[in-house]
Amino acid sequence: MGTIYRYLHTFEEENPKLVEQMKKQGPNIIPEDYKKLQEEVLRLKCELKREKLRADFYEEMVAFGKEVYGIDLKKAGTK
Repeated sequence: MGTIYRYLHTFEEENPKLVEQMKKQGPNIIPEDYKKLQEEVLRLKCELKREKLRADFYEEMVAFGKEVYGIDLKKAGTK
């Protein structure tokens, strides 16, 4: 239980605006809050899509480097 409370406390310290929005319940939620959350979801989806493309590109780059140049880039960065 202590670990969970510590996580919650850390989350509250790092995201005070989000915590304030989460504390609103029932009739206290206004359409503006709902619209802000929808915009946040859209932004996060776009960011996730961009990061997936970046990860795919990195994997292809590593495979290309190994195939063409015989360099294993995954191991090269650990030295």
